[in-house]
Amino acid sequence: MNLNVNLRQLKAFLGVAETCNFTKAAQQQHLSQAALSASIRELETQLRCRLFERTTRSVELTAAGREFLPVAQQVVALLDSSAAQLQRMGQSGVSRLRLGFTPILASNVVPGLLEEFQRRAPMVQVDLVDAGPAELLEQVEADRLDAAFGAFFQKRSGLAQTQIAPATLMLVYSDQFSAIGDRIEWRQVFDYPLIALTDRSPIQQLVRDKARQEGAEIRSPMVVNQLDTAMGMVERGFGVAVFPSFAQAAWRRYAVRASEIYPAVSIDYFRIMKAGKEPGPAVEAITQLLMQQLHHPAPSERAPSA
Repeated sequence: MNLNVNLRQLKAFLGVAETCNFTKAAQQQHLSQAALSASIRELETQLRCRLFERTTRSVELTAAGREFLPVAQQVVALLDSSAAQLQRMGQSGVSRLRLGFTPILASNVVPGLLEEFQRRAPMVQVDLVDAGPAELLEQVEADRLDAAFGAFFQKRSGLAQTQIAPATLMLVYSDQFSAIGDRIEWRQVFDYPLIALTDRSPIQQLVRDKARQEGAEIRSPMVVNQLDTAMGMVERGFGVAVFPSFAQAAWRRYAVRASEIYPAVSIDYFRIMKAGKEPGPAVEAITQLLMQQLHHPAPSERAPSA
């Protein structure tokens, strides 16, 4: 028997099986009742059996309909999944991934991360957005990004958070402040001039919280947007700066040192996606690589003194 069953017919069948009502199923699928009924008749003709018992009061699956139901569900789910993946493929066969990262991740972790990812998945093109948490949340919400990664303190309905890795805050300083040593208490951090990040930074928010807890005043000779700017100022002795522990890659590019701050303050990093949206294999691969790098950062090395 040669079948000519199509997706329209299967979805019509599943809609009626779920609602037990032709009118409701037609409304849900944005079809006229006549068009939906025609699809069911075509399917029954192809299968050479009745799928529904119809009366003036009810619509019920026949024995054949109950047997066919799980098959139809599986076929439609498989086709929908395949279609979603194919829609992300360009004519050249290159899949496009739209990702966002907060600035410190983008400057310290992402270059090596993408290098490894492109080696493993050369047919996936990555579009990268480097922005603050609030902007990334908006772009994910508007479906302009497939996923965003960073420290997100603000939660929004409709977005799903997946924890990637914790980090701790550390103090970065130059030889001018070499008396700081390998460990420093939070109350002592505020004795030094602090190169501060902008108020949009989750790290700066944590620093402000600690200052309030300690009853201290933040001495900020400068407020900057970029990690590299802060590192350059620290290297020249204008002040000290607070950064997450995974930023060790940046420290090695400058003549600076790092000190543990105690009590330790954790800053959690998350993957943000639209709720109900499946990450897909490419996003999962990026996530796993990022987790590996954040859990196992490159060994810390102290740069030579200037």
